Amino acid sequence: MTGSTTRRTRRIALLLGCCLATLGWADLALAQDQADEANTAEDGIVVTGSRVRGEAPVGATVIALGRSEIEASGASTVDRMIKEIPQNFDLGVSENSRGQSGGSGNIVYGNTVNLRGIGPYATLVLIDGHRVTNNSRSVDPSILPSLGVERVEVVADGASAIYGSDAVAGVVNIIPRRTLNGAEAMGRYGISDDGKFDEKALGLALGKVFDRGQVMIAYEHVERDNLSGDDRAFFTSNQTAFGGPDGRTTRCYPGTIRAGGVTYAIPAGGVTQATAGSLVAGSSNKCDIQSRQDLFPRQKYDSVNGTGRFDLTDWLTVSLDAFYSKRSFYRRSAYSSASVSVPQTNAFFVRPAGFAGTSYTVDYMFKELPANDSYGFAESWQITPSVKVKLPHDFELELLAGYGKTRDLSESYYGINNAALNAALASSNPATAFDIYGGGRTDPALYATLANQIFIAPTNGRLKTYEARLNGALFELPGGSVKLATGYERQEFKVALGSARGGPTTPLTFRNFGRSVDSVYAEVYVPIFGSGNATPGFERLELNAAVRHDKYSDVGSTTNPKFGINWVPVDGVKLRGSYGTSFRAPTIPEIYGNSNNLFVQNYSNPTGGTITGVALSGQNLNLRPETASTWSIGADFDPLPGLKLGVTYWDVKYENQVIANLSNLAILGNASIYNGTNILYTGTAAGAQVQSYINAGIGVVGTLPVGGASAVTVFVDGRSQNLGVSITRGIDFTANYRTDISANDSLTFNLSGTYLTKYRVAVTPAAPLNDQLNLIFNPLKFKLRGSVTWDHGPLSLRALLTHVGGYTNNIANPAQSVGSFNPVDLSLTWKVGDKDGGNLLTSGLTLGLEVRNVFNERPPYVNIAPSGNGSGGYDATAADPLGRVFAATIRKSF
Repeated sequence: MTGSTTRRTRRIALLLGCCLATLGWADLALAQDQADEANTAEDGIVVTGSRVRGEAPVGATVIALGRSEIEASGASTVDRMIKEIPQNFDLGVSENSRGQSGGSGNIVYGNTVNLRGIGPYATLVLIDGHRVTNNSRSVDPSILPSLGVERVEVVADGASAIYGSDAVAGVVNIIPRRTLNGAEAMGRYGISDDGKFDEKALGLALGKVFDRGQVMIAYEHVERDNLSGDDRAFFTSNQTAFGGPDGRTTRCYPGTIRAGGVTYAIPAGGVTQATAGSLVAGSSNKCDIQSRQDLFPRQKYDSVNGTGRFDLTDWLTVSLDAFYSKRSFYRRSAYSSASVSVPQTNAFFVRPAGFAGTSYTVDYMFKELPANDSYGFAESWQITPSVKVKLPHDFELELLAGYGKTRDLSESYYGINNAALNAALASSNPATAFDIYGGGRTDPALYATLANQIFIAPTNGRLKTYEARLNGALFELPGGSVKLATGYERQEFKVALGSARGGPTTPLTFRNFGRSVDSVYAEVYVPIFGSGNATPGFERLELNAAVRHDKYSDVGSTTNPKFGINWVPVDGVKLRGSYGTSFRAPTIPEIYGNSNNLFVQNYSNPTGGTITGVALSGQNLNLRPETASTWSIGADFDPLPGLKLGVTYWDVKYENQVIANLSNLAILGNASIYNGTNILYTGTAAGAQVQSYINAGIGVVGTLPVGGASAVTVFVDGRSQNLGVSITRGIDFTANYRTDISANDSLTFNLSGTYLTKYRVAVTPAAPLNDQLNLIFNPLKFKLRGSVTWDHGPLSLRALLTHVGGYTNNIANPAQSVGSFNPVDLSLTWKVGDKDGGNLLTSGLTLGLEVRNVFNERPPYVNIAPSGNGSGGYDATAADPLGRVFAATIRKSF
């Protein structure tokens, strides 16, 4: 154990001692009780995970973030708040790591929810129980401002019988704010202790609750700075200081000549034929190939949402929900680099002593050319009016219609023009030749012709939804009312995938697709035992059954059931269980591909450094829907006043899971599991595959190694494929305790975590199941968050520990044991004055101070080369590279 590790362990142990060794996250485990309290406070509320009005889901629990948790969170946007839930894994569609399945389509650097780590598209994101427009891939929860959100409810259980496609791992429901009566303003500023990163947020919400309804509107502006890899020492190819390899490349500025099997480092001041004697045989320049790259991009958010409800009569209510969101990004890329062939016709050609050939190779980084940075935006809006009619016998009919559009755009304009570069390298005219020898003799006018390859990728989508919901009590049993929820839904989705890739005059073309879905569902709640007939051993017994049929216009039909049970044998003990099937229809980009190209990429070499390879993108018309069966058993206990405990064991068997390896630059670390799949080729077979696709007319993006396709030793079929099966099992646990220690003081301890017991994957139906649990870029075994909060009158002090357990980096050779990541946050909140106080300045004023990662915990070292899609020297999916951050928040209620 190193000295830094020992000191870190001591600090963590000290904090845990101060926290009475109690772990958790504020109020997450109170979810089920919050749902029950909400039912009592507002008759007829619909809780996520069930369509039945007034009932929480049977057999499953709800993780809930209310207004207090949203305000206490150190995250600036809703998507990052949800990331803090232990059941959520940062794999795939993430702003900081695009290397996992689904990441290749995340060209606008958004975030989504990946419950259980099963997949970024296997969790359904809803707003107030209905679907919302998206870019045909996933929903980014940041489309709503945090000031306009009442609560977030998460059900980490299969829910396709309730909500349809995508709810394989669970569902996230973002519920807009409807209870605000007045105004609320918020301002926040945070900065890292090295000054390399800052974030700002400003927001305002206005609401009015009146006798027959309510109205609310909220706006928020958030700016989050980029974080450059150059500002973090661990993001490096030279990992010798951490005990790893020196994986630096020779593609540097100045470059390295490879002539006749001998390398020559070009001197810092450049070299000419007159100074060729200064070239030293056997020398080479070494540098970081990902120098200058952002670990995550600069992001700006502007979001607004509104709600409204009006009771036209005692039996007729009209409502309206709407939102608009635009998120823009700018991401700095590494400088372009390549190994290029330089013929002796080059006007600046330098012949090393003893070399008699007509050309040689130069490994080079094009720092004199503009880097191929990317920028763009994600914009969406939707309006959802509804009508609710109260019918006889406590039934309600609700009619909803939704209409929304989305526009995404990613663009870059400075890709290397290979044809122009090769011509400039071969030119004997100094006015049109490229000086690759560091002498600065290239005509500046030439640069614009060498880096002018464009990439423009817009996505335009439109969603129309129609829903009819019927909800009410069928009849009475001694245990309570038997209730029914049934309905019909229709979705009409259109998407246009645009692309322009090539020279500056390349036209922008669109491919247009459409999909419609018709669905019917029914759900029944049956209370066998309840308050009216409770008996010893059966204080309460509830059953729930649901079924849903979905008919797709393009991928067929599916029917999915779900069953749940709650059993309360004695007060304070609830046993529960659920079983159901789920499905996910492949997205349109998964079927048809975002593009059809061969991409030249740098793959992480298990022995250190990188290997240049090629990946194929394109359509796969044989994709089938994913299917899953899920079951869980659990128990909730209230053994003492103020103490609540919960545990759930769950199992997900996922078949035909869609995976794409287009952005998986670490695939060589798991090469063995792809044997015989036609997904990964190495050696001469790789070059043969590349050449066959070139012969078929598939274009190449990037610069092939010298020697062309025959020199390629890694080929990856990056198109979407159906996996054979994956099996994931684990245990979720919660513990919460609150106690008053004086009339003015209380302590609250919370724990929430997940422990995976199994994650096994078969790449094809005929392949064996391979154990992938706790391996890098796969679901990790253990995650939790724990807090202790001391409330002293208007002051509230909280200490929060996040723990991401250690795992194995099997991409390295030999395999590496990676340590855990344990950042600690401290926050202080002061409620200066009550909202109804008489002082205009202090009434409704709340001040907050926060130190995130107070001990400046560094990400554990991970032996993997820096990648254009995230990670390198650290694991972007398991650790935060920011370090210590100071933040201040001010809130004012009127």
